[in-house]
Amino acid sequence: MEKIRMQVSVINDESKLVYHNPIVIPPSTERVCVGYSYSPEYGDEGARNEIDLALAASGKDIGTRGSDVWNVEVSESYSTDGFIRIKPEGVWDVMIIRGKLFSPEIKVVLEIGFEPAVRRYYKGDTHAHTVNSDGKLTQEALLKKAKKKGLEYLMVTDHNRPAVYGLPAVKGVTAIPGVETTYFKGHANFWGKEKPYEKSFALNTLEEWRRLRDEARSNGAIICVNHPFCSMCPWRWELDPDDFDAVEVLNGPARDDTQKAVEWWEARIKEGKRLTPVGGSDYHRNYFVVSTLGIPVTYVYSRSGAASDILEAVKEGRTAVAVSMRHGLIDLKCGDAVVGDTLKFTGKDEVKISVRKLKRGERLVVINGGEILFEHTAKRTGDYSVSVTPVKAGAVYAKIVNRYRGVKRLLFDIVLSVMLPSQAFKKHGEYVFALSAPIWFE
Repeated sequence: MEKIRMQVSVINDESKLVYHNPIVIPPSTERVCVGYSYSPEYGDEGARNEIDLALAASGKDIGTRGSDVWNVEVSESYSTDGFIRIKPEGVWDVMIIRGKLFSPEIKVVLEIGFEPAVRRYYKGDTHAHTVNSDGKLTQEALLKKAKKKGLEYLMVTDHNRPAVYGLPAVKGVTAIPGVETTYFKGHANFWGKEKPYEKSFALNTLEEWRRLRDEARSNGAIICVNHPFCSMCPWRWELDPDDFDAVEVLNGPARDDTQKAVEWWEARIKEGKRLTPVGGSDYHRNYFVVSTLGIPVTYVYSRSGAASDILEAVKEGRTAVAVSMRHGLIDLKCGDAVVGDTLKFTGKDEVKISVRKLKRGERLVVINGGEILFEHTAKRTGDYSVSVTPVKAGAVYAKIVNRYRGVKRLLFDIVLSVMLPSQAFKKHGEYVFALSAPIWFE
């Protein structure tokens, strides 16, 4: 973390109440930390000198706290109480505010740290509900649960209920507003805006939904079709890939319904449709003692953990999906290019595929232009990497396939008997357990 140290002399002169200290935020800063101290803390007859801290940007207040709080942090995802959440950029004013002084001069020391943004995969869940629709947890409780499970971001997507009053801040997990437009004809997530549309969600036709979607999209929202082949609540309208930015290829555990969604997504990718693959738990409540939050998990290759960067990365197609955090994250790189990028096809470029926690018996399959380019079945559990050379233009992506066996199959059928009884204790084929978004070659 880059740090600067400043000293400010505050004179016991009532004509000057505020001491301004402009600072330039370094590029790609994710979080600013400001600490201060002063001496003497006590003046005549033991009375305490009063020195407060305030922050502003572009002439607008970020926040202020009295001298009961000596250290504050500010970021887009989380800020100390009394300070707004804001992306650190531009020029900020670190202000020293004098109160009652009992000494002729006060020396104030400011220590300001700039935590840089780190481009990496951030793990989270794109689909979860609270008491604002039919979930069992409050927004704050849900976010705390996400943090406890090791998730780094969470998209809160209540049924037909946008987060119009904002989401609470929980340190360590980025809260991203969303809404799941929910009808008998289909469900779709609108991500990224507390109020994606002005009028009511209530409608009857696909054309009306498209007008609602267009308004939300024009306001900056990202649109995802949810569990399009779910046995209970599929997308019953025309399933047009041009209606969406993303597809929920995994919803809950891998099963027949999710396999159909993956296969539909793969067919669209072969056609050249750039739809971002995501996974969402559709969390409402625990099932007995089992928490499905983060099952599956969506990894987003983002410039930082800020909501704006995570959303931008989703829009750009920089994702990987796995049925849980215990299954493999598939990472693709070609030189400096990552998933979501487009390269000119040369027939000479090497794409490196790296998998974390490829489990024994799982099969890694690499697809190029809709055809299998490479396959590998793991003989033991561990990290695995391989480099392949695309032989044709089109999308290059990877997936992990496996089937439930032994105790896992029994547990899977028991879970299905509660959630989807019609699919329990039947013959099951191979399912996709993890999937990467493509690198595109043209």
